[in-house]
Amino acid sequence: MPDPVAPDAPRLLAALASGSQAVVDARFWGDGVDRLIAALGKASGASRVWIFQLIELQDEAVVQDYVFEWAAEPRYRQLTQKRFRFFTTFFDDPIYQEMVAARQRGEAHGFVVEAMPAGPLRRNLESQAIQSMVTVPIMVNGTWWGTLGIDDCVRPLDWQGTGLQALRVAAELIASAIYRQQLTSRRRQIELFQRVTDCGIWEVDPQSGATWCSRALLRTLGYPDDYARLPIRRLLAHIAREDRQRLWQRLRRCLCSTSCSWRLDVRLITERGETRWHEIVAEVVRGPSQNVQSLAGLIIDVSQRKQGEERAMVAAEYDELTGTLNRRGLWRHLDETLVDDRAPHHLLLLDIDHFKPVNDRHGHPAGDALLRLLAQRLGGELRAHDGLARLGGEEFVIVVSGLAQPEVLQIAERLRTCIANAPFQLDATPDDSVPLSIPITVSLGIASLPHGTTRRHGHTLAIAQADRALYAAKDGGRNRIVAYWQLPSASDADTSIVDAADRRLSGRESD
Repeated sequence: MPDPVAPDAPRLLAALASGSQAVVDARFWGDGVDRLIAALGKASGASRVWIFQLIELQDEAVVQDYVFEWAAEPRYRQLTQKRFRFFTTFFDDPIYQEMVAARQRGEAHGFVVEAMPAGPLRRNLESQAIQSMVTVPIMVNGTWWGTLGIDDCVRPLDWQGTGLQALRVAAELIASAIYRQQLTSRRRQIELFQRVTDCGIWEVDPQSGATWCSRALLRTLGYPDDYARLPIRRLLAHIAREDRQRLWQRLRRCLCSTSCSWRLDVRLITERGETRWHEIVAEVVRGPSQNVQSLAGLIIDVSQRKQGEERAMVAAEYDELTGTLNRRGLWRHLDETLVDDRAPHHLLLLDIDHFKPVNDRHGHPAGDALLRLLAQRLGGELRAHDGLARLGGEEFVIVVSGLAQPEVLQIAERLRTCIANAPFQLDATPDDSVPLSIPITVSLGIASLPHGTTRRHGHTLAIAQADRALYAAKDGGRNRIVAYWQLPSASDADTSIVDAADRRLSGRESD
């Protein structure tokens, strides 16, 4: 066996310098790696320089792929051979098994094949006409990513000292190129994800309060892409004041429990001063002892979803004809109103007198137009927080709060007179060639919304009492107001009227 020869160290160092520049300057990292291994191959005078990427490390074997190669001559090229595509090497040789373990530790190996002990690894190298080989693991983030190797099919090269150090530096350059490529790839994936989902990414360190925001989120908030530091207080200032308390409550519950994730819809103030609905998706990262290490997640623009929800709510809780609340919307309004059990609440039941002749004489389109105008006129007389609902047909419900009985009677009288004193002007219909002026009157029944009962029972009781008062107004000649407490037979214990009202309301659920 000829004595091993050392590669030309100065040429290798010069090649390393030019190759490292290529790795830095290349537009695509793979092009830079190609130029680096070519420079190493030419400087060393070797037959072949290659890179295997680790695909899977199994208990019995290692799976790799041949991803880069420089060959001094075409006869040395192996990259295109099928046997090196996702090939599996079994641990049937203790030398190879130890070499794989050493690569995981970041250790390099050099072989002169004739000096190796007999075994599967030597036979494999001899089958490729390799006389000497050196391998250096490529470690990315401390993990074995792959292997840089040099084969010489002519000489027994001794890769020790400066030559081996040059290869180690080359492997580190390749690892840095891979790492930069991974970061670039992740950044592109994040940017694509943010464009597709219209979201931003954020992270907060609970101990220091330090924050990190993705470029998309910084842009949304009106900061430059490379903004150095966004304090948490300034980040929170972009959340609408009325939503911050809900955010803090949710955050405290999460930090004090074992829960790791939560979602919350908040209004975010953008760079233009617009308020847009966003969904915060948060994940708590905990350490081994369950201590909170960080809080991270997404913030997703859900304005369109909110608009859809609002449209769905309008469709579900508002009367299509008049734009007032429907029965479902009335129940919700009552639930929200009666949360304050200190203020008095009253319910007014309003019915148009003799509405059927309007439909019979002028047609249902005229009747519908009249109902719309009536709802508009009633709404103009009410306060913003009062409730106005159409139960069905020509019957409306009004909910007022914070007023004593005399004041409620005054509102009812104002509503009655604003209807009776001004006829409704309707556009011409197919049945009437000229505009119509239709005078109408209304009758109203009033009841108090009781405290101390279940909400459903209280709602139904008030409607039943207002209904009895309304019938009294009708029987008394119409175009008048009657309050339930004015009736001589008024009794909160009269459950029969509650049952009747409940059956009547249930029968209207399909109106």
